[in-house]
Amino acid sequence: MTLATTARTGPAAPGRGLDALFAPRAVAVVGASDDQSKYGNWISVQALRMSGERPVHLVNRRGGPVLGRPAYRSLAEVPGPVDLVVIAVPAAGFEAAVEEALAAGARAIVGITAGFGELGADGKAREAALAERVRRAGAVLLGPNCLGVLDSTSGLYLASNPLPAGPVGLISQSGNMALELSAFLTGRGLGFSRFASLGNQADLNAADLVRAYAAHDGTELIAVYCEDFGDGRAFVAAASGAVAAGKPVVLLTVGSSAASVRGAKSHTGALTSDTSVIDAACRAAGVDRVHSPREMADLLAALHRYGPAPAR
Repeated sequence: MTLATTARTGPAAPGRGLDALFAPRAVAVVGASDDQSKYGNWISVQALRMSGERPVHLVNRRGGPVLGRPAYRSLAEVPGPVDLVVIAVPAAGFEAAVEEALAAGARAIVGITAGFGELGADGKAREAALAERVRRAGAVLLGPNCLGVLDSTSGLYLASNPLPAGPVGLISQSGNMALELSAFLTGRGLGFSRFASLGNQADLNAADLVRAYAAHDGTELIAVYCEDFGDGRAFVAAASGAVAAGKPVVLLTVGSSAASVRGAKSHTGALTSDTSVIDAACRAAGVDRVHSPREMADLLAALHRYGPAPAR
């Protein structure tokens, strides 16, 4: 794969707003759990931080209570509309949970569930069909196989770990990288305006999120960790537009070694691009490329303090 030749099927996301993803009126966590070893527990713990901001509904097929709160057996039992649904159930039940979310009126779905495109061709076919179903309903899907979403400007906490607030919008295919970058940024007095975990990019991809961040008043800098660019041309165009709008884009990718490429493929089913192609695309778009989370944090801190260098 080259950076500029892999395209997603279906309509592009710019025509579908992402307000329901980053500033929903009400949210539900399907697969909420008391089991501290499960993502459904981690996400629910964070979700309950925003109970004062918006209604938060916990859904578990066994019913409640979960984390000391009443839980519903299905989304059909939830009173009132739900804009955003986070799904953290076993892969065998994911399609049914997506259908239930759409039937409940969800305009955005976050798929924590793994077991799709990262496993091979059959998984890719399943997630492609799901993404098409979501698009037909006029909704958006983040993931699957992702770690959640956060928007500190709207008080949205639906990621597996807490992250500090600040001016940096992060788009990442690695939860561990997000945590590592978070530690470095905290030491430099910075944090996140938004965080979106890309996962398998069955629907929303890096370009879609860069565009959304570029239009977000609370985001001053955009940090991207990507193992698979999806639609490479769209990513370059989106990044170029963000830079032109005064929002620097800093990119970290996997290394070019065979081991790092194997690691990325096992993580998300990604096919990584050639380093020289990425370098050329970054130069064309005005994107700053770095090689480690520490280097990314250093550059973001410098850009925040001094602004981008004048164009030559």
